[in-house]
Amino acid sequence: MKKKHEGAAGAEEAAAEAAGTAPGTPPDPAAEWRDKYLRALAELDNYRKRQERDREIARTYATEALLRDVLPVVDDLETALSIQGSLESIREGVALALRHLVNALEAKGMKAIEALGQPFDPRFHEAMGFLPAAGKAANTVVAELKKGYVFHDRVLRPARVQIAMGPVPPAGDADQANGAGEAEEG
Repeated sequence: MKKKHEGAAGAEEAAAEAAGTAPGTPPDPAAEWRDKYLRALAELDNYRKRQERDREIARTYATEALLRDVLPVVDDLETALSIQGSLESIREGVALALRHLVNALEAKGMKAIEALGQPFDPRFHEAMGFLPAAGKAANTVVAELKKGYVFHDRVLRPARVQIAMGPVPPAGDADQANGAGEAEEG
């Protein structure tokens, strides 16, 4: 029983020594709160460091899965370059690589913007000019100069397009309209 008492006394002395008080004196509540505060502060600091380290790791390896999916495309392009055959076989190899790349990007959430024949939408299309297009409604996309892409709901690049013009009045009608307007003013 004496050993148990000595062990408890030793623990009390160690606690009192850690708190900065003499053994046998009651612990100071302010010192206890200060100790709790310092421990909580250290714990918060460690948490912040751990979170920053985790964010850095996430930033570093964020594109790892995409890169892994693109590696077959690199292999296909290397194979296409090593082919000693005809231009058509090289073309087939590049087409295969393109299909693999598009599939990998689509699996990650990217897709092409369908533009041809669609009404012009400035959120998804960038107008590069107008074309006369018989049988097409005004402001309809009639030519796609460069494909556009979206990633989930964000536009990565708008499609660069040319748009159908509305009906163009004959040159004589435009002059008459201008002349009629001047006559009314005078």
